[in-house]
Amino acid sequence: MLEKIKAFFNNKITITVEFILIALCCVGLAIAGITAEEIAKVPALVFAVLGGLSALIIYIKSMLKK
Repeated sequence: MLEKIKAFFNNKITITVEFILIALCCVGLAIAGITAEEIAKVPALVFAVLGGLSALIIYIKSMLKK
């Protein structure tokens, strides 16, 4: 299963879609007029999301080991 996940993320179409979405997000932020001060507030949210994802990954790993 892990090999399938690795193959998915190494797929050229997946990588292309990822970069297109990142570019669209950047353009959207620029058009919306987001300032550097507003972006400076984002790291706290990012760390919260990463913490939640880490917990989810640990849970999935523990379930797969059983």
